[in-house]
Amino acid sequence: MDGQSSRQDNALSLIRIMAAFQVMFGHMLEHLDLPIDSTLYGITYYFRGVPIFFALSGFLIWFSIGRSKSYGIYLKKRFLRIYPELWVALLIEIIILVILYHGWEIKSLLLFVFAQGTIFQFWTPSSLRGYGVGTPNGALWTIGVMIQFYVIAWFVYKLFKGKNNRVWIMGLIISFAVSWVLGMAFDHIGIEIVSKLYSQTIIKYFWLFYIGAFIAEFKEKMLPMFQKYWWVLLIIAAVFFWIQFDIYSGYHLFWSTFLIAGLIGFAYRFPQLQLETDISYGIFLYHMTAVNAFVIFGWIKNWVWAALCICITVGLAWVSTMTIGVWVTKHKNGV
Repeated sequence: MDGQSSRQDNALSLIRIMAAFQVMFGHMLEHLDLPIDSTLYGITYYFRGVPIFFALSGFLIWFSIGRSKSYGIYLKKRFLRIYPELWVALLIEIIILVILYHGWEIKSLLLFVFAQGTIFQFWTPSSLRGYGVGTPNGALWTIGVMIQFYVIAWFVYKLFKGKNNRVWIMGLIISFAVSWVLGMAFDHIGIEIVSKLYSQTIIKYFWLFYIGAFIAEFKEKMLPMFQKYWWVLLIIAAVFFWIQFDIYSGYHLFWSTFLIAGLIGFAYRFPQLQLETDISYGIFLYHMTAVNAFVIFGWIKNWVWAALCICITVGLAWVSTMTIGVWVTKHKNGV
C-alpha cells in the first residue's frame, strides 16, 4: 500500500478488500442470477466498491507523490502496481476463454489482448460478445480511468499542495460540476458512442479521486474528526442512500462523500483490524474470469456455485498477491 500512512496505523487494507468483495458480489448476483432478499441486496449495494476504490486511490496517491523524487519514478511505481498482475491475469483469462469458447477470431482476439493489457479495457470485439456474460472482463474498465488519474495526479498535487481549504472546496465544486454538466450534455446529444467514451474518461470521475486527495491534504484536521464520528458519517451516507436525495454524476455525490469519509475514519479508528495481506486487486482482476466460466458451464442460480466461485477467485487472488504482488513490492521499494 502506498502513502506515508502505513498499515500499522490504519485498516485501509480491510476497507479495500471489503470494496473488492462488494464489486465481486454485485457481479455475481447479476450474472449468476442468484436469489437474494431485497433488504440484503440494499445493504450490499450501499457499500459501493468502485467509488471507494477511486477515493482511496486519491487519498493514498497524495502521500505517494509527496515521497517520489521525480515524475518518472512516480510513474514507474504506478506501472509496477498495475501491469505485472494485470498481464498475468490477462494470460489466464485468455487461456480459459480459448478453451471454453470457439467463436473467437485471431485478429480480434489479439486486438482484445492489446486493449486489455494497456488502457482500453472497456472495449470488447463483437466476436467475443457471445462468451459468458458478453464480455470476458468488463470489470476492468476502471483500470483505464485509474491510469488517467495517475498520469495527471502529479500535476494536481503540484497545483493544490499547500493551498487553503477554500481553494480545495472550490476545486471540488468545479470538478463535480464539470462532470455533471458534461454528462448531461453528452446524454442530450443522444449519440451513444459519445456518451460511452465520455464514461471512460477521468473527467467524469475525477471528483471522487479529488475527495480522497482532499482528505489526505488536510489529514491532520480531518482524520481526528472522522475517527471520532465515523459511525455518524456512515449513517448520514445511509440516509442519502435510502431517501435517494442526491446529485448523480457517475456516482452519487453526498452518499459517496459521507461513505468515503466514514470508512476512512473507521480505518484509522480501528487500526488493529488491518490485514497483512491485501488481495483486493487480485479479487478485482480474477472474479469475472471465474464468473464467465461458471456462466459457460451453466453453474448459476445456486449459492453453492456462488460459494465455489468466490473460493476460486480468492485463491487466484491470494496466489497472485503472494507471488507477483510480493515481487512488485520489492521492486517498488527499490525505485
